[in-house]
Amino acid sequence: MAELVTIIEQRNQIVNSMDQDRQREEEEDKLMEAMLKKKDFHKDPEVEQQQQQQQKKKGAKFKPIKVLKRLSHRGEPGKSHSPRKEKSP
Repeated sequence: MAELVTIIEQRNQIVNSMDQDRQREEEEDKLMEAMLKKKDFHKDPEVEQQQQQQQKKKGAKFKPIKVLKRLSHRGEPGKSHSPRKEKSP
């Protein structure tokens, strides 16, 4: 019987520590959310606009059609293997 009591006490300690961790994480989440809101409130609109423009520029680099064209020309004889045009002297 004493063994069961110790097991139950250990289980209760584990449950209590998990509950404390959960509460601590909730408090941290609330603090982080408040900090982010405060930071967004003070953000300069010009800086935000520049960041959006930079993201747009970065997004348009990969073009699958160009890749397919290069792959289709790769196997043809008489053409260089480089996708760049060769300069004539």
